[in-house]
Amino acid sequence: NIRMKSLIFAALVGVTLGYMEGMNGEEKGLCLDPREMAAMCTYNSPLGKKMEDAHDACSAESRRGRRPGKGKGKGKGKGKGKNNESCGIDFDMISEFFSDVWESKACVLREAGWLDEMDNLNLQQLEEDLSSLPASLAEGLTDTQELCSNRTSGVTLESLFDSDEFGATGELEGVDEDCQPQVEPELLLAMEVNLQKLAFFRCVHENFMDGCGNYLLSVVREMMTEQGVNPDEL
Repeated sequence: NIRMKSLIFAALVGVTLGYMEGMNGEEKGLCLDPREMAAMCTYNSPLGKKMEDAHDACSAESRRGRRPGKGKGKGKGKGKGKNNESCGIDFDMISEFFSDVWESKACVLREAGWLDEMDNLNLQQLEEDLSSLPASLAEGLTDTQELCSNRTSGVTLESLFDSDEFGATGELEGVDEDCQPQVEPELLLAMEVNLQKLAFFRCVHENFMDGCGNYLLSVVREMMTEQGVNPDEL
C-alpha cells in the first residue's frame, strides 16, 4: 500500500527530527501531522474504517446543506422564548454558540455509535472501538473512559470562564462586578450538558493522540532496530 508506506516513511523522518531536537535540549517527540498519526494508528482496524465511513457520511450530508444526524435536542435550544440576558451577558447567544459547536462535532460521534438517539454518551461502544486498535495501543487506552469522565464531570460554565485556557480572570469586560448574573436553570443545564460532552470527547481525542504517539514511536524504534539502526544514536 503506497499510502501506508509513505506514512511510515514520514514517521521515520518525524522521529529522526524529533530526536535531533532532543539533542538540543528540547523534548523528544514525533513531528507528524495529527491526521497522519491518527491514520497510522487506526490503519486496517475496525475503528479506522468506522471513523472513515462516519466522516464520509457527515461530509455528504453537509454538502446537501443539512445538519447531519441531528439528535432529538437534549441539551439544545434557547429558554422558551425568554430574554436570557443578565448583567449585560446574553446567555441565549452563549447557549446557541455551544449548541452550534456541539452540532459541528456530533455527527461523526453519532455515526460512530458513540452517542445514542438522545445524544447520551455510549461508553460501551467507545470502549469496544478503542479495544479494536492494535493491542499495545489499546492497552494504553484502557483508562480513557474513567480518566475523561473524572476530568470533565465537574465542568461548568463558571469553571470555563475562570480557566486559564479560556483566558479569563474571573471577570467579564463590561459587566458590573456587583451584578450577579441570573440564568434560567433549564438554559444553564442545556449549556453545561453540551459543554461537558465537548470536554469529554476532547479528552478522549487528546488521550488517544498521546497513546498514538507513544505507539508509533515504539513501532518506529523497533523498525529501525531491525534495520541495524540505533535510534538513541541519532
